[in-house]
Amino acid sequence: MDREAQKFWRDRRREMLRRDRSTRRGQGTPVTFVIIGLLVVGWGIQNFFPGWIFDVSVYGGRIGFIVLSTILPGSLLGLLLDGLFVWLIGSELEQVLKPWQYVAVFFGSGIIGATVMTVMGAGAAALSVFGLAGAYVYVMARYNYQGAVRWALLLLLINVVLSGFHPSVLVGMVSTFGVGLGIAWSMGAG
Repeated sequence: MDREAQKFWRDRRREMLRRDRSTRRGQGTPVTFVIIGLLVVGWGIQNFFPGWIFDVSVYGGRIGFIVLSTILPGSLLGLLLDGLFVWLIGSELEQVLKPWQYVAVFFGSGIIGATVMTVMGAGAAALSVFGLAGAYVYVMARYNYQGAVRWALLLLLINVVLSGFHPSVLVGMVSTFGVGLGIAWSMGAG
């Protein structure tokens, strides 16, 4: 084996040992649990205390509302789908990202996506999960480029259907995906 192949396998072995140690200690995926918990809190605020959203938009302005909208899933179905997606994709990302990187991808991409939707005239929405998808596709592309491309095209198709063919929502989803991918790339994720 050449030096690059040896370094690759040595790094993979270290990563596997680190994962094994963290699961034996029972750490699991704490950031993923916190993100899902925030989505549940956001859903609770939307349904039981909607006046708080108005207060945030009045006292925090548009910026406060956009930041809050990163955790507002919209409906119970949205909460279930977002929670499932964060559980499936986020727990995988948490294995290769540091906690601050994971949070940066989630909130950074969500804030940019909500800003794009607001500028295009639609209300802000919780699009942060698409940022996680972008980061996941970037990490996957480092190991299996064709699989990552297929996964990204499938996500695009699902997004088109979920957006109801509404251009501002679709552009928000795609921009959030792109920002998540860009943040993962800039941090050298994976």
